[in-house]
Amino acid sequence: MRPPNSTTWKLAAAVALAVFAVAFVSERFGGFHRTGEEGAGVWFYDQSAKRLYAMPRDTLPPDKGIGGPSGDGVRAVVVAFRGEQNDPRKRRIAYLESYTPELKQLLDQIRTAHVSGQPFAGGVPARNSDFVQTNTLVKSVEDSAWHAASSPEGQRAMTAWRSWRGPDGQAPVICVP
Repeated sequence: MRPPNSTTWKLAAAVALAVFAVAFVSERFGGFHRTGEEGAGVWFYDQSAKRLYAMPRDTLPPDKGIGGPSGDGVRAVVVAFRGEQNDPRKRRIAYLESYTPELKQLLDQIRTAHVSGQPFAGGVPARNSDFVQTNTLVKSVEDSAWHAASSPEGQRAMTAWRSWRGPDGQAPVICVP
């Protein structure tokens, strides 16, 4: 039996390095696959402070907010024209979204069951179901009243921004934090 030479050691080191690299890449990209959108953020708007702030995507409105009375933070759909998404002065709030206490409680129970690895015992309504659409409230920033997403007023609030046009006639795009 011969003792290993330097070529064998180099080959062994290269194989070990390759295995380490594959493990590292698998962990990094496997983590993205596992977590899905958990790390993604969405805009919220504090109605009393009149300011946007970023929150994790799974935050349910109304949120405590960042100033003024607690509980006045609502999800904001924010838009800007292409190329201007990173300029805070160019962003506009298309509409605001909140949930009734009944929908928020149900979604919180579903999330709690999911996080604990347990199945949710109740029925999970589809996003476009009557229950969810009736209990999702929307309005423009200027409006004082909230409207069910399924109502004609709610539909107008959620679609008005699609007619906005930039200086070159371009349509706005949704911005994320």
